[in-house]
Amino acid sequence: MWYREAVMDPADRDLFLQFLWTRDETDSIDTPGKLKDWLTGLGMLDGDEAVTEDDVRLARHSRAAARAMCVANSGYPLDPRTHSAIEELNARAPLKVTAGPAGGLQVEPGGSGVPRALAQFLAIAYRATVEGEFGRFKACQGCGWAYYDESKNGSKKWCAMGLCGPGEDEGVSRTEESGRVGTARARSPGAETREQGNK
Repeated sequence: MWYREAVMDPADRDLFLQFLWTRDETDSIDTPGKLKDWLTGLGMLDGDEAVTEDDVRLARHSRAAARAMCVANSGYPLDPRTHSAIEELNARAPLKVTAGPAGGLQVEPGGSGVPRALAQFLAIAYRATVEGEFGRFKACQGCGWAYYDESKNGSKKWCAMGLCGPGEDEGVSRTEESGRVGTARARSPGAETREQGNK
């Protein structure tokens, strides 16, 4: 497969994928303690910040919205709950436009605490949209796993051809296919978006 040089900041790309990947067989952010550990481990939250059940709900809904957009980028309808999830996050930690260090403008999260940390993912998604890169965040049509499409023409449909595709490249493992951004494991398509109605 042909790959192109990255336009998006690889650090932003990988951080956004880490957020999408916090739920698999287990959920890394479904309690205040787990959410705090995950965010502080990434340097996105101070260790003395309080984390509440409402913060957990906001995090899970924000993740569900992010995954729903990946599903939409793969050609499926956008879950209508996505809009309200993004609106709530933006209300609690609105993005703000500031002057960049080298001139020009840049977008940064506002707010404080967990909402501010979560808004960093919204800022990444916005920057990726402006750069024409956000459409490359997709959900595998085979297993539903979120991934970043690094193919030259952005036409990839599966997280790993040999595991989820039609079988042309049987020797390709998901670890090899997604090694640029980490190791993925499969989960059911659409399961994440149901969180928005569960809490």
